Amino acid sequence: MTLNIWNVLAKLEDRSKLERSGKVVVSREEMMLAITYETGLFFNIFLKAMKAKRALEIGTSTGYSSLWLIEALLQNTVANKQEKPSSSRGLITIENDPMKLEKASYNFSEAGVSDKIDIMEGNALECLRRISGTLDNHELFDFVFIDADKENLKGYFDLVLPIIRVGGVIATDNVLYPTDYRPIMTSFIEYIRAKPNVQSVTVPIGHGEEITTKCR
Repeated sequence: MTLNIWNVLAKLEDRSKLERSGKVVVSREEMMLAITYETGLFFNIFLKAMKAKRALEIGTSTGYSSLWLIEALLQNTVANKQEKPSSSRGLITIENDPMKLEKASYNFSEAGVSDKIDIMEGNALECLRRISGTLDNHELFDFVFIDADKENLKGYFDLVLPIIRVGGVIATDNVLYPTDYRPIMTSFIEYIRAKPNVQSVTVPIGHGEEITTKCR
């Protein structure tokens, strides 16, 4: 299974490189708009180091970042000396674009992880409210990745903070690039750093990641 994931990741990385280089021209709706390879690897190592079991992603796109996350979660399951990866779905990913979800579903199937990822289609704020209403303390997330529309970042953050465990991490993409996002991202960073129960730092990798941990 892990080999299949790496093969699909390599294929998607090649496509993303072509898009970023301008060697292929696609419409905005069809672009991957993926995280960079370095960011994906960073998250993958990060989740393995923290022995994460459950993760939540806001913004699936074509599933590139999802595959980096699920590979780490599956390896953590194996590292816990279970003979087989758990049948439970360790990753929930939310996406509102049916076209992107169709591509993501295909990539998950090709990677052999369709049964490990729970896809939620719809408005992210509404999906998060549904998740919040069903979780108990044994199901809190270890890691949340926010890579969706920037206008609702504060709302996303406020909804995921209660459903992540103490010591868990929230990563937010695009805090440095594209530069057009800088004003809204600066406001977002100021907003979350003013909260008394988190610590947060900007990591200059890829498009810039705000890494936030819940302290209590």
